[in-house]
Amino acid sequence: MTKPGPPTAFPPSPASLAALAALGGGAALVSLFLWGELVLARAGGATSCALSDPEACARLWDGALASTIHRVTVLPVAGWGLAWALAAAVLPLVALVRAAEGRPRADLLSAARITAAAGVVAVLMLMAAAVQAPTFCMGCFFIYVLVSGYAGIALLGWRALGLPQRGRAALISLAAVAIAALVLLYPGLKTGSANPLVGGRSAANQLVGGRSASGTAAGPEANDDVSRFVASLAPPLRQKLADSLHQYRQGIAVPSGPPRTLIGSASAPLRITDFTDIRCGHCAELHETLAALEREAPAGSFSVEPRQFPLDGECNPYVRRAQDPVRCLAARARICVEGRPGASAYAGRLFGKQETLSTVDVYAMAEAMMPRRELEACVGRAETSEKLQSDIELAARYQIDGTPLVLVNGRKATSFPPFLYVMVLTGGHTDHPAFATLPAANPSAQLP
Repeated sequence: MTKPGPPTAFPPSPASLAALAALGGGAALVSLFLWGELVLARAGGATSCALSDPEACARLWDGALASTIHRVTVLPVAGWGLAWALAAAVLPLVALVRAAEGRPRADLLSAARITAAAGVVAVLMLMAAAVQAPTFCMGCFFIYVLVSGYAGIALLGWRALGLPQRGRAALISLAAVAIAALVLLYPGLKTGSANPLVGGRSAANQLVGGRSASGTAAGPEANDDVSRFVASLAPPLRQKLADSLHQYRQGIAVPSGPPRTLIGSASAPLRITDFTDIRCGHCAELHETLAALEREAPAGSFSVEPRQFPLDGECNPYVRRAQDPVRCLAARARICVEGRPGASAYAGRLFGKQETLSTVDVYAMAEAMMPRRELEACVGRAETSEKLQSDIELAARYQIDGTPLVLVNGRKATSFPPFLYVMVLTGGHTDHPAFATLPAANPSAQLP
């Protein structure tokens, strides 16, 4: 039989206890929704937890803090939010019941206060991560509001209570959260981790078996990396990979001549050619994916051939309207800095500011590689325009219907990150045994 603690000199009102239980319950519902959104994002779906930017929440979940928490504890951040919320709801609820029975528990009240303080600390950490991303997750904002309300009552409204039986209360708070986390452990194990092909050093390093840059070059029998990767994919991603492989096998292949510039070794077994527009969001994602592959893949396993397809009629005859001069200017500027150290980083900076990119930005960001006067002269040269038109005409031969257009060893492919990853690992071979385990392809699938 549990021995009740001494009564408190400041008994909180039943209304405040009920409010805490309600706020904890609300936080649990929102956390459950966010966890569902995370599962959807991991499966390749579009989330609805943000207002205008469907990728906002995913960027926060794929950040260093959230990824580390998920990897180390198995539970995603949303799972820990749910565990906290369940504890935050149960503690005041039990305290309310005990008070109604005439057996008030000061340790339960202190435990609720400690839980509130822990919630505030967690919210501050997540807000810092969001600022660093930078991103704004509306669903996460609701959690912040609910936690703030909970802390307002438990920490400020109950400040006269103090923290009686703090040692016992801390154990109760910790046990409540730990029990909730253990209950949620199984679904946590079933929740996929961050996209291994976008972002910093992440799960991709594990998927390539920890090989260093001097590891064995990729090939059709390059070990079980491909098998492990394919087996780790959620069913919707396995389907997309099967569809991508099918489309690649059926893809257009036309003679394109030698590359104008290459990032990587000219003797690499795999060449990825990308045609991009500087305002294209999927093009920016592709640039991040290729950068991640460059960091994680064995040295010499692939090269990248950047080409341009600006979606503006000022320089592209296949686009009707001429309404954004930055698109064509950025394409010409990228051509001008081809082959120079930092050209890929320059493209990354342009993509990183693509929504607000201006003419001034295009020149300013290239200053370290090429002074503005020199870049302006290059942009205006007929030779630069000829190179741009060559890119545009080559893309047209591949029946481009949007950006990015991706070629793998000269054959039209998709920009689906897991597809590009397995192509790098296999050296462009589509007959790896792991692919036989994929579902049947959907010939009419629409893929980027």
